[in-house]
Amino acid sequence: MSTYWEDRAVWDLYQNMDDAEAVAALIVRVYRRASMQLVFDAQDIFEKYMTKHKLSELEARRLLDAVQDKKSLDELLQALKNKDFSEKNKEELQRELEAPAYRARMERLQELLQQVDVVMENVYHQEQQFDTSFLRDLGEKAYYQSIYNIQKRTGLGFNFSHISQKQVEQVLRMNWSGKHYSKRIWKNTENLAQALKEEMLVSLLTGRTDRETAQIIENKFRAGTIQARRLIRTESCFVAGELTARGYEECGVEKYRYLATLDLRTSEICRKLDGKVFPLSERQAGKNYPPMHPWCRSTTISIIDEETLARMKRSAYNPATGRIETVPSNMTYDQWYEKYVKGNTKAEAQEKAVKNSASDREQYERYQKVLGKEIPKSFAGFQEIKYNEPEKWGFMKLDYQRRNELLQHPELKLPNAENAILPEPKFTKYLFDENSEKGYPKGRAFTDRLGYGMDNWQKLQKALKEGTTQYPATFKGNEGFGDRYEQKMVLYGLKDTPANVIVAWIQKEDNVVSMTSTYIKEAK
Repeated sequence: MSTYWEDRAVWDLYQNMDDAEAVAALIVRVYRRASMQLVFDAQDIFEKYMTKHKLSELEARRLLDAVQDKKSLDELLQALKNKDFSEKNKEELQRELEAPAYRARMERLQELLQQVDVVMENVYHQEQQFDTSFLRDLGEKAYYQSIYNIQKRTGLGFNFSHISQKQVEQVLRMNWSGKHYSKRIWKNTENLAQALKEEMLVSLLTGRTDRETAQIIENKFRAGTIQARRLIRTESCFVAGELTARGYEECGVEKYRYLATLDLRTSEICRKLDGKVFPLSERQAGKNYPPMHPWCRSTTISIIDEETLARMKRSAYNPATGRIETVPSNMTYDQWYEKYVKGNTKAEAQEKAVKNSASDREQYERYQKVLGKEIPKSFAGFQEIKYNEPEKWGFMKLDYQRRNELLQHPELKLPNAENAILPEPKFTKYLFDENSEKGYPKGRAFTDRLGYGMDNWQKLQKALKEGTTQYPATFKGNEGFGDRYEQKMVLYGLKDTPANVIVAWIQKEDNVVSMTSTYIKEAK
């Protein structure tokens, strides 16, 4: 049995984990900068003003436990004065505490302790911003990825609802583990700030060196970055899992299988859940759905049985409307063909267009070379005419045959065609003159079919002039007035209704070629 889709689900999980680690790396840099800033400022204070108040670290911490406000040095100094020292030590301590230099040192330290809160608040805001931006993008990606995987797995290209930012934000606001992630970030940074201030005060009371103090600050920040990494990894597992489940719901999936990572680091609880199937409606993070614990590396895969498949919809093309419609997922190709194609003239024409695509493209390229601007600009337009507009296609084929004949037999060219004359009276006094009994009926045909008339006869004149060099001419004899020729052209006109046009010419002894008549004739 193939494990491709299980492997794919695990691959997606690891991709998400890698992305989470990339965000964690950015957060670590924030912590590191904050650590360097505080280490630098603390080093300046403890290097210049190192003092020891005869206290061990244990005594120092007990003393700090009695201090309510870790930022209040006045309260700390009072606690020192009240401590049970010997009379000699108490006198030494009194002199030291009241010395101006000591007071200046205390003021510097007071500023540093206050700065810790500012630095950690900045860390909080940056971490929250990084996490929120990443989780928002991850949630949207997980939703669409789950639907994509199901479509690939089933081969069904069904329609689905898009996930909105509002829906993603709703998932981000879920307190799935009892506390929102932003509050956890705040709690972590607040605890770190308290720990840093306490360690600085212990350094003051025990006389730690500046190096010792710096090392302790760095260690505390290192522990903070571990908390930050654990948070983003665990939250990303939840957000990806929840939006994946929303994708399952959108596809009509009702069950999922739990997939644990198969290695020696997998937790005991995830080992026991691996491979088990649960109803999607009963999923609960921490109980039967990832994440089961911090740093969880488990994921899920949808269960798609015949019953689920029957409820799904798949996309189907409707040739009659040109639109995509949803049909039952178990509709077969033969059923689709019977419903949408068979007996439908337009659909059957499209079927021919698809089957003949290769040969039609070759034909399109040949026609382009010969017909130029008269051919549709796109291959799709060419096929549309070929299979759905028989009259227009007939004229296009006829036009190609005639022009190609001249290309193959240049000797059939109308003599002196480049200088052919199309007299204005032939248009204004003959074709389009209502008083012309013979000419006007011919002109009406041009108007009705091609859109030419008295107000734009020059366009017809231009079209005929261009045709003189594009179509072969047939010699029709000489009755003593000159050589007579006839050309059969295809004009496309102004109404998108091509016509077969006959043009008569006469070439006199001076070699000048003039149009004698033109009319529309039904093509055979």
